Amino acid sequence: MPRYTLRGSPELDQRIDADLARVATALAATPEAPLFRGLVLLGGYGRGEGTPLIRDGAQQPFNDYDLIVVSQPLTRARRAQVQTCLRQLEERLTRDLGLPVDLCLYPANHLPGAEFSLLNYELKHGHRVVWGDPACLAALPTYPHNAVPLSEGTRLLLNRGKLLLDLRRRHRRTPIPNLSPAEREQTVKFIFKAWLAFGDCALLLGRRYPILYSEKKQLLNETDLAGFADAPAIVRDYRRAIDFKEWGDARVFDAFDLETELARTFAIFRAFFFWYESGRLGAPVSDTDTYAKQLLRAGREGCLGKALALNLVLFKARCLTGPWPWLAAHPRLRLYAALPGLVATDAPAPAAARLLCLPATASRDTVETEFLRLRNRLS
Repeated sequence: MPRYTLRGSPELDQRIDADLARVATALAATPEAPLFRGLVLLGGYGRGEGTPLIRDGAQQPFNDYDLIVVSQPLTRARRAQVQTCLRQLEERLTRDLGLPVDLCLYPANHLPGAEFSLLNYELKHGHRVVWGDPACLAALPTYPHNAVPLSEGTRLLLNRGKLLLDLRRRHRRTPIPNLSPAEREQTVKFIFKAWLAFGDCALLLGRRYPILYSEKKQLLNETDLAGFADAPAIVRDYRRAIDFKEWGDARVFDAFDLETELARTFAIFRAFFFWYESGRLGAPVSDTDTYAKQLLRAGREGCLGKALALNLVLFKARCLTGPWPWLAAHPRLRLYAALPGLVATDAPAPAAARLLCLPATASRDTVETEFLRLRNRLS
């Protein structure tokens, strides 16, 4: 039975084994190696349901290698040094392996109090230790399956919406017929990621979120999508994306109607985002201004002091000219409120501009650039 996929070949397992061995060897060769306790694979391959990409009859990895590096307890200063080392190692391994390699540092002293996030929940319940102490993650809390914070769904939609915004910006410069094969593949991949996020968030809202997609695929049929205008599309697209995860036939890239599916996904994103947030916040939202008000009523997300400091650092004096409640709110809330309109259309975005402390007359490109800057700082 395959170890990293549901239907992949023994040869694919061997390729992934070899790639992970190179990562472990490179990690063990760094000057910081004595600090490391374990290397942990998460994501699709960590759960044993990654994508085997089938091209011309041969299989190859398709997913990124998402890895956690568990270390000894570290001070803040030492942690910064180790993270710099890992960033450099990521760049080299990504270049050498031909697939993105992400190395995220988890010091042991941070494990017992690790937040109940979607990442930590999936890490706790679905991972594979590929090097080091098999029990290196034992100190992580045991997160219950039916209590993932609903704000984690909003953060997931923010991350996937950012990918859709990247596509909108790219295709404004390069029309779909002129995309290179690699760009076309990435576009399909990002669309599938959005479709998976829609289904995952529906499950989160229904308080039924298992780890494995084989279980999620069945549960979504039983999940209440009442109030969403095109619920059948959410179920259908979720299943299509999972089917590709299980058997990534590269012929899909050529057969995919990119123009139609991309336009449809842009439109669904805005509607689904507001549907999900209406359920999470317990109040109907259907436009940016109403949503922004509900976000502020729901809470500032984090402590007041940190929110004030972040706003001043990120926006300087510009944040002092807007509505004062935003000063007390985490800047991430501004991104939540600005995102749906930016994904849905190429039109000018005065509401998003104001949320990001820009003049309402700011160009669309200026607003998008500022949104992406802030998202990178806060991710």
